Amino acid sequence: MNYKHICFLSPPFYSHFMPLLTLAKSFHKYGAKVTFGCSIDFKDEIEKAGLHFHEIELSKNKNTKNATDTIQPDSEKIRLHEFFEATKKGPIETLITQSKHRKDDMLYNPMNIANHIKTLSESRDIDLWIYDVLSYNVALALYSLNLSFITFCPPHPRTIPKGEDFYGVPKNWPSIFDINVKDIEKLKEVSLGTTSQFTNIFNQFLEENKFEVAKINNAFRLTSKIAVIYNYFDFYNSNNPSDIYIGHCFEEESLDENWEKILRNKNQLKILITLGTFLSSRTDVLEKLILALEKNYPDALFVVSGGSSFDILKRLGSENIIMEEFIPQKALIPHMDLVIHHGGCNTFTESLYYEKPMVILPFSSDQFNIAYDAEKNNIASILDPNNLREDLIIKAVKNSLKNKSQDTQKWGNYSKAKGPDFAAKKILGM
Repeated sequence: MNYKHICFLSPPFYSHFMPLLTLAKSFHKYGAKVTFGCSIDFKDEIEKAGLHFHEIELSKNKNTKNATDTIQPDSEKIRLHEFFEATKKGPIETLITQSKHRKDDMLYNPMNIANHIKTLSESRDIDLWIYDVLSYNVALALYSLNLSFITFCPPHPRTIPKGEDFYGVPKNWPSIFDINVKDIEKLKEVSLGTTSQFTNIFNQFLEENKFEVAKINNAFRLTSKIAVIYNYFDFYNSNNPSDIYIGHCFEEESLDENWEKILRNKNQLKILITLGTFLSSRTDVLEKLILALEKNYPDALFVVSGGSSFDILKRLGSENIIMEEFIPQKALIPHMDLVIHHGGCNTFTESLYYEKPMVILPFSSDQFNIAYDAEKNNIASILDPNNLREDLIIKAVKNSLKNKSQDTQKWGNYSKAKGPDFAAKKILGM
């Protein structure tokens, strides 16, 4: 298919926006005209990339870099607080809270979104749409209008439930977590309720607005029949020709002079600590990591992404503990000996691309599936962020530094051979 004008639609979440923007740039590089629809907050970055910006709000919740610092309606601040508190109670409570929040998160104003997309489609002569899998209002609109679209899945592939999967319920758990069977059943029950709610809303929307398309069996399984692009590794040997695994979706970045000076000692052990844009709010976890590591590796250099905890934790900064609110992560990772992170897909794929040992502390969402994959493939050590002790932290760090596996190199090479250009060329028939 010769796609000439492609419209990308992104939710206003930095961790989802950046991979989608990188993918859009690849399509543009290979000759497609690209319009990029997103919140006004990201206009400058879109136009800097040479793409046409179109303003569209896909969610009332935003995360432009640090979730708690982004201007939000009061209702969204309340839900963020509920989420952060739930993470302190463990995986089941967190996933239940996220499932209950899903409608408010990602099904914002579907009729307005559909009308907006219809108008844009007719006025711009767009022949392909690429959207983020978590924008369920966009999936519903594109399906309702019978438009050609591709699904981009920046988180773990099991975000899209397949076979006997339950939406939002990890297929497997890292060995560090001992999950009660009754709790799993409770989570599955909540998942079924959320799935039923979403699917009913989808079908009611189709019926009330007389869209001439078939009813939907499961709203969370509604994806493109053309292709699903996964920002991930094909750990499970998919045999579906419409599944496109790209390993990574970011551009390499260089350090500035200031960071080059900080990292100038080539022989010094260097460890990066980041919990991502949302989970940097877990000040308690960041502090435990910093204090344990500083005590046991007094000569090492630690680079810490403080995020929304920066003001509280900056007192721990020193010559060897470089604490910043926001760090140039993609530029730093190549120079690190170890990356300690929350299991977010971006940090995971960036670290594995550069073949870095990892320690993963999963809190929520797809992080448990990612941590399981990392453990199964001997890529990372896993810790429970709510049960941290100094001895466990140091054991995990030592194991990861000592056991850099052939699997890490294998999947790093896999990632380098693919990436966003691979997807763009495949879709554009090159």
